[in-house]
Amino acid sequence: MGERAIAPRTYIVVCVLLVVLTGLTVGVSFAPLAGIWHIVIGLIIAICKASLVLLFFMHVLVSPRLTWAVIAVACFWLVILFVLSLNDYFSRGMIPFTPGH
Repeated sequence: MGERAIAPRTYIVVCVLLVVLTGLTVGVSFAPLAGIWHIVIGLIIAICKASLVLLFFMHVLVSPRLTWAVIAVACFWLVILFVLSLNDYFSRGMIPFTPGH
């Protein structure tokens, strides 16, 4: 059974997409957005770019299911880390006159 390969044309398309998304990131950084929207849009673009690199350049798209399971578990724990950290950050001012905050 031969290995599945990714065509060279696919690498070029993904590379062009990454360059376009990088330009979009720079464009969003100069856009007059209110509040936290710079960070939100920047993180969405970063997740898209990381997904493209992970799927195509790290060959996860053609990897066995065990690799997919490891990535899914890592993403699950990363989401837990972000949720708990942001929960702490956003709830700091809820109790007034609390020492240590």
